[in-house]
Amino acid sequence: MAKTTELTHRLYTLMYFLIIFLILAYCVLNAIYTVIIGGTTFYLFASFILTLQCIFALRTSLDSRIYASLGVVLLIIGLLYTHGLDFLNHLKAIVLVPALILTAFGLDNLYRKPNRLACLKIGLVISLLLVAYSQYYDLVELQNYYDSLHNGETWQQFGAL
Repeated sequence: MAKTTELTHRLYTLMYFLIIFLILAYCVLNAIYTVIIGGTTFYLFASFILTLQCIFALRTSLDSRIYASLGVVLLIIGLLYTHGLDFLNHLKAIVLVPALILTAFGLDNLYRKPNRLACLKIGLVISLLLVAYSQYYDLVELQNYYDSLHNGETWQQFGAL
C-alpha cells in the first residue's frame, strides 16, 4: 500500500509540474508573439521572471527561496517603470499574484502544513491561468487595434510577420 501511495504522489507531483510549466510555456510563447507583432515587452519580462521564480520557489534550499522572492521586487520595478505609481490600477498588475504566491512557498509557516501548501498550489495554477488570460486579452486588443487602421492590410502584416 505504501508503494502505491508513493507512486500516486509522484504522479500527482509530476502532473502538477507539467501543468505549471505548460501554462508558463504558453505565457512565454504568447509574450514573444506579442512582442514580434509590435506589442509591449512587459509580459515577456514578466513571463521570464515568473518562470525563473517558479524554478527557484519549488526547490527546498533556502538560497533558492530567497532568489524566488526577488521576482516580486523585479516585477514591481518593471510595473513602476512601465506604468508609474498607479501600476496597481492596470491589468498587468495581475502578474504580481503568482509572484506573491511563489514567494509564499518560501515561508516555512505556510510551506510545512499540507493543507496550506495545497491551497498555495491551487492558487498558483489559477493565478497563472489569469496571467495567461490577461496576455491573451492584450493580444486580442492589439489585433483589434491593427484591424481598425483600415489600410487594406491585415493585422499580421504590421508586425515582423
